[in-house]
Amino acid sequence: MSEIGFAAVMVLAAGRGERMRPLSLLIPKPALPLPTGPVVASALRLAVGIGFQRTVVNTWHLADKMAGAVGGIDIGGAEITISHEISLMGTAGGLALARERGLLGDHGPVLIINGDGVLGLDLRPLLERHLDSNDRITLGLLPHPDPTRWSRVRLDASGRVRQILAPGQPEPDEVPLHYPGVMAVRRAAIDSLPVTPGQVPDRLWWPAMAEERLGGVVVTGSWQEVGTPEDYRRACVGPRDRSSVIHVSATVAPTAVVNRSFIGRGAVIKSNGVVESSVVAEGAIVESGARVFESVLLGALVAAAHEDIEREYRAHIA
Repeated sequence: MSEIGFAAVMVLAAGRGERMRPLSLLIPKPALPLPTGPVVASALRLAVGIGFQRTVVNTWHLADKMAGAVGGIDIGGAEITISHEISLMGTAGGLALARERGLLGDHGPVLIINGDGVLGLDLRPLLERHLDSNDRITLGLLPHPDPTRWSRVRLDASGRVRQILAPGQPEPDEVPLHYPGVMAVRRAAIDSLPVTPGQVPDRLWWPAMAEERLGGVVVTGSWQEVGTPEDYRRACVGPRDRSSVIHVSATVAPTAVVNRSFIGRGAVIKSNGVVESSVVAEGAIVESGARVFESVLLGALVAAAHEDIEREYRAHIA
């Protein structure tokens, strides 16, 4: 068990990423490139920053690409172990499989982080509450950024989760909280999971809530979902005052115009091409005079000469 009192940390990165289609048909959602590295990099760096020197990442969808993306992330010498699933196990089944493989230690709690968000969180309150309470599961929570878009969590005064509500307008007396995809799980709960496909809410949250042992604690920091193609574009281009980022392997003609965009690996922007608030990466080509606005182009595809592409998400699936 680590010095911080936890046996292991696992990053969930195996899913299909259906809401991210068509981009996730080419690249797994946690492996999509951002200016700072793959999406999953922030979860891995978060774990290392807490003090974990070994992280488990599960894979299934486009597993080779997911593992390749993980292998290219610099996390200061910490070890990353892949738990590949032959068939998709679901979030709870993936944890059980990693446990059976001996990847989650044999005693002490486990920290679980979703691999499809950009995280900049201070998790000390989460770790401390979990170790000091009788929570079976402890959720890290944030003040809710948009209760009408994502589920709402309600805590009582003792930090017990009383309700997990569907998106909607909060009640007048409600303090809505948001789950950004980080939780601590007690060893007994990990050991109880069957090695069959299943999801975390059914196998961990609802049983813990029934025992009044599903806890939550508000943490501080930043979180950005990368769930849809538009979420991904926004994560890449950033705030309005951000400059463009051009990968060292990309080619941008001197007469091309690139504003607040991410020009990723192998991309080519030819003469008089215009790219605004967009992502062009993984070998995509913008021909002379083409204009790409608030769009994403990934893979071996071409924006034809003088073509206008506006608010589109394209990926070339070989």
